[in-house]
Amino acid sequence: MGKDINSYNLLDDDICFDEEEFQSREIDDELAVEISKEDIAASESLNSEQKHVYNAVLEKVFTNQNAAFFVDGPGGTGKTFLYKALLATVRSRKLVALATASSGVAASILPGGRTAHSRFKLPLDIDKKSTCCVSKQSALANLLRSAKLIIWDEAPMTRKQHIEVLDKMLRDINDSDVTFGGKVVVFGEDFRQVLPVVRKGTRQEQVTSSLVYSYLWPTLTKFHLTENMRAIFDPVFLDYVLEVGNRMPPNTIDETIKIPNGMLVPYEDDNTFLDHLIEDVFHNI
Repeated sequence: MGKDINSYNLLDDDICFDEEEFQSREIDDELAVEISKEDIAASESLNSEQKHVYNAVLEKVFTNQNAAFFVDGPGGTGKTFLYKALLATVRSRKLVALATASSGVAASILPGGRTAHSRFKLPLDIDKKSTCCVSKQSALANLLRSAKLIIWDEAPMTRKQHIEVLDKMLRDINDSDVTFGGKVVVFGEDFRQVLPVVRKGTRQEQVTSSLVYSYLWPTLTKFHLTENMRAIFDPVFLDYVLEVGNRMPPNTIDETIKIPNGMLVPYEDDNTFLDHLIEDVFHNI
């Protein structure tokens, strides 16, 4: 007891912390994110709807104008493909582009992706007084100030307050009164999928916690993707899935949806049913 650690010669007396080096390392790490040839070439394969969004976003990025966008579209319309094209184009110019998502799975699909909670230090328990744990002098604040593009996939899965505290934090670290601190931000996802989770909340509470009910929603430029690239060769199935998502499928009684006969595998007996199912699902494999 009472001994000094310096008496053990464990540390070099000349050790010092270089704040500038630490702050630049955050930016260097983002600039070092690998850009695949496929993502670079993706801009040449965008359909007309995707290209329209791509051009609108990059016009704001390369002219240093602030803008906030929301890209909506059912699964299979190429939202992730579009995000990868945007990220690759911006990063190929040696500019910082941050890729985030509400879930770890979605974040892992985006090159250099991080969850929004991790990237922006969002609080887990959110209320009107909550803030992001980011100081103006921090390395993260320096990185966010350097970012030319911020993408947040699956934004509707999170509560509106999380996006609102991001807006407040970006305004604070950029000393700006402009939405999202003057940054170009792209949100996206399909509202037909998971709504924000409100613990023990009613249906109305879940709906009103959505981004649509935020003061930020009217400030977003909306784009809607409709051309499904994933099911382009099965238009019947595509139309049916969209009808279900839009709550207007045929043969619906008391919200019970009837599956079309063409999607059913007839049951004859236990011996042949499994073989028929495998043949239908894994045909010619």
